[in-house]
Amino acid sequence: MPAVPYNIKFKTLGGKQFWTDVQNSGGWRVQENTLTRHFRLIDAKNVRHVSGTFEDCLQNLQSLIVSGAVSKTKGRVVIIAHGLIRSAGSMKRLGDYLERHGDFTAVYFQYASTRRPVSEHAKALQRVIDSLGPEVTEINFVAHSLGNIVIRRLLGDQIRNDVACDPRFRRMVMIGPPNQGSKVARVLRYSLLYNMIAGSSGSQLGCHWEQLQPTLAVPPFEFGIIAGGQDSHWKFSNVLLPGRDDFTVCVDETRLAGAHDFMVKPLLHGSMMRQKVVLQATLSFLECGYFESAETRNPILSLSESN
Repeated sequence: MPAVPYNIKFKTLGGKQFWTDVQNSGGWRVQENTLTRHFRLIDAKNVRHVSGTFEDCLQNLQSLIVSGAVSKTKGRVVIIAHGLIRSAGSMKRLGDYLERHGDFTAVYFQYASTRRPVSEHAKALQRVIDSLGPEVTEINFVAHSLGNIVIRRLLGDQIRNDVACDPRFRRMVMIGPPNQGSKVARVLRYSLLYNMIAGSSGSQLGCHWEQLQPTLAVPPFEFGIIAGGQDSHWKFSNVLLPGRDDFTVCVDETRLAGAHDFMVKPLLHGSMMRQKVVLQATLSFLECGYFESAETRNPILSLSESN
């Protein structure tokens, strides 16, 4: 006999570290638990409505959409992905800013960043994108730290599977991305505490980077990079990192050939996505293709462009 879904409503934390989104419509999300592999349906206020199988949750969500209780996501969307050991809440200020000052609907991708490898995060994100439906006319991406690697893995998987890039993909802003791996993760690779906290995705940025990097794609659409790096008056830097850094990722680790614009500001990795200069630059790039102006745009040339 099939399991009966558990439908007592209660407030959740939204899935900080043990839940991953696999479906999104109008802010309602179907999530999978990384430990038990069961699913739940939560609303935009993180109230759980259904717990059971994926089919249970999806059926309930579709019924709510048909009845008009839940709206389908429409128009211009920006998918926002958080970093390692963080949650969608860390990106809320940025998402609110983009909705308030731009013509965008923020779709937050919550994933169990420390509990599964990058490949599984990318598959879950693909399921979220597939769930958005034809009413979504444009898809942009904004990500912090590990979130950028998840998106690059998704794009790499599409190439390997000979799947055409979604024509709705338009632009992407990378905030503090470890595009060349993480020296900090490599230094801490023997730390039991680091491995317990950062999990498999954290180790992939360090000692397993050589296996992960070939699976990542350069976005085949316009993307810009915002890096954190101290100036001569800035008091914060990491002695483990060469050159300028944001205390977690050095500037050189953020670089990726093909970037349409590249900006370095004195920002700290853990809070950079909430700073006003980043909010403004992100909106500008999504709307115009540059962070500050067309004249000051600072692209990172690909090998073919530099020859």
